[in-house]
Amino acid sequence: MVGTRLDMACRVCGGRDVELFLDLTDQPHCNRLIPPNLAGQREPHFPLRAGFCHQCTLVQIDYTIPKESMFSDYPYVSGTTKTLVAHFKETSARLVARYGFGPSDLVVDIGSNDGTWLKQYEPFGLRRCGVEPASNVVELAHAAGVPTLNRFFNEETADVILAQDGPASLITAAGVFFHLEELHSVVRGITKLLKKDGVFVVQAIYLGGMINNVAFDQIYHEHLCYYTLCSLQELFSRHGLEIFDVDVVSVHGGSLEAHVGFPGAHPISDAVTRMQADEEARGYGRFETYLRFAENVWHLRDDLLALLERLHAEGKTVHAYGAPAKGATLLNAFGIGPRLVQYAAEKNPLKYGKLIPGARIPIVEEGSVPVPDAYLVLAWNFIDEFLARERAYLENGGAFIVPVPELRMITAADLPAGA
Repeated sequence: MVGTRLDMACRVCGGRDVELFLDLTDQPHCNRLIPPNLAGQREPHFPLRAGFCHQCTLVQIDYTIPKESMFSDYPYVSGTTKTLVAHFKETSARLVARYGFGPSDLVVDIGSNDGTWLKQYEPFGLRRCGVEPASNVVELAHAAGVPTLNRFFNEETADVILAQDGPASLITAAGVFFHLEELHSVVRGITKLLKKDGVFVVQAIYLGGMINNVAFDQIYHEHLCYYTLCSLQELFSRHGLEIFDVDVVSVHGGSLEAHVGFPGAHPISDAVTRMQADEEARGYGRFETYLRFAENVWHLRDDLLALLERLHAEGKTVHAYGAPAKGATLLNAFGIGPRLVQYAAEKNPLKYGKLIPGARIPIVEEGSVPVPDAYLVLAWNFIDEFLARERAYLENGGAFIVPVPELRMITAADLPAGA
């Protein structure tokens, strides 16, 4: 029940005053896609509940699926999305220019996936080391020539890298820092591996952006923590590190990019104090803010279901555009299945022929089935890329249903003029 205390210790401060504000029901692991031979069996479901720590303001889920179950084999590949590749290219060039990294410097990427980010350092000659637990995507990284350790990053892995490559000038973690079951061991490993004047750059989906966009679908079992600057500072200060610069970058609907180092190693930017003041003004440290967020989620559910039911009654077909992890949260929380959304069209071959867990919507290769009257865009954070790619579909009468940040239906009339 909303407003009750969750039976857990806060993942950052260890306090036990974590209050429930959003219960998305029991759900299966969003990335454990269902192969056809198991379609007749019900997959395991686990509580998906978000709570607020009244002591350190961290937002977190209370149930932890063991990391070995979620990440040892993984269907997500960074390199399939042009937007993400371009983002990593820009970020790499920016970091190299700002900190003057060169061939003698080591960059370590935590949760490096198929090596997409590390590839972008190749023109600058940096020594590179990826750390990735999913053996299937490590094979892709090795095939691309990116040195990658097939293991979870933690304090022990930091020791391995120190012995193998020496200390790191730059450590990065993009889209992974909220995944960490061994959170404090990971940060201890960072402090051990980082040079005294080195930089740890973390990009994590920004809780402020989630609130503003009603992006509740970013909540799933892989994402254990949801950070503001305040809660992230609380974590790093406990390990003798400080955030000296911060920004919000556009990727994934708004991600916090924090630059972290040892105290005094880098001047603290005015951006840190500005964001602290902004978070205070927006109420990110108050429980009432999250209760309003939950209310907005349920309003979105009612509006989206009404739209899908109307299209169904009119005999219109609707497919999902993509089958991202966040899509499983939305579909399962709102009770959407194949009656309302017949297929999910995907570019990632690792997902073809499988079913979205819980919702049981079949995942098909893009172009392998007739186009629908409308697509429900589950990967809404890449909508600009999709609109450019599917202009002809829209001009031929198709439509995109975009649920976040607000429910809207995009048709050809909404496209900008020109190619």
